Amino acid sequence: MTQARNEFSFIRLALVSLGSGLLVLVVSLPLIWAASLVHRWLALAVAIAAIVGTVAVIGLMANRYVNSIAKRVEHSRHIEQTDPPASD
Repeated sequence: MTQARNEFSFIRLALVSLGSGLLVLVVSLPLIWAASLVHRWLALAVAIAAIVGTVAVIGLMANRYVNSIAKRVEHSRHIEQTDPPASD
């Protein structure tokens, strides 16, 4: 059971990363809408900031996911090395 948990999944990485980026875009939509009522250049600036924020969040979440998998694999290797073999 723990072996399956330590395996890397590209699908899970994509879902976590792109899902968090989508969340940033959904949250920024009302801000862009409000800024468009004030001035179109302000809306453009907010939209560009939202895109930059989305890319940053996608990178951050992908990095966190990969690091957590690496720590789990390292921890399981450490446990395998410290556990004595079972004698029958």
